[in-house]
Amino acid sequence: MAHQDSSYCSPPPVWKAARPPSGDVEALKARVNELEQQVRDYETLLSELPDLFERKFQQRLEPLLERYRLLAQAQQLMAGPSEAEIVPLPLRADRQGQQQRNIAA
Repeated sequence: MAHQDSSYCSPPPVWKAARPPSGDVEALKARVNELEQQVRDYETLLSELPDLFERKFQQRLEPLLERYRLLAQAQQLMAGPSEAEIVPLPLRADRQGQQQRNIAA
């Protein structure tokens, strides 16, 4: 059978706990105010978090977008003449046609 130790004393229930002295109450109120201010600061930071995340994401994305743009530009140059180079060609052909007509006339 288990032997009970008579020297063991359980802590008093919470409802029987003594009230802290008034100096402690003021210190606790000051601590509560500090913690409430800290919570407000955290809430402010939390509300700014989406914008911060977006800026950081954009900063990391910029170099990739620039690289993609340069690769696309290099690919266009390797593929053939750009639209800007194609437009003058019919004008040159027209001038040549005009010159040939002038010579034939």
